[in-house]
Amino acid sequence: MIQLFVGARRAAAVGALALVSAACAPSSSSPSAPAPASKPAAPTPNPTAAAEGADLIQQKGCPGCHTIPGIPGATGTVGPNLGGVASRPTIAGGAVQNNGADDIKRWILDPPAVKPGTQMPKLGLTDDEATKITTYLETLR
Repeated sequence: MIQLFVGARRAAAVGALALVSAACAPSSSSPSAPAPASKPAAPTPNPTAAAEGADLIQQKGCPGCHTIPGIPGATGTVGPNLGGVASRPTIAGGAVQNNGADDIKRWILDPPAVKPGTQMPKLGLTDDEATKITTYLETLR
């Protein structure tokens, strides 16, 4: 009788252990958690347009007010350093959301229209010139 009791108790313990093991083990039928979304990489800027943008930055006088990596003599301090400007969440002293090249381009085409009272002047850039300058700035991420 005692053997029967010990045997039943052992069987119950083994059964309980099996249930716990099954509950804690990964199930092949359970869905796996989705991978976290990653921010897509910025497209590689066109090197020809970027080089033309660098030339335009020199021609339009941007170095007089801005420090700009890769532009000889661009050590101005009136405006912000433009290193990494394309990766900043805002531009124009935080007044303009920067969700990509279109926002930077809109800003450099007509700064006073975007932020009234800004010290940055409207330079009279064409759409093509603004695109090329923006392309150069995109390389400074």
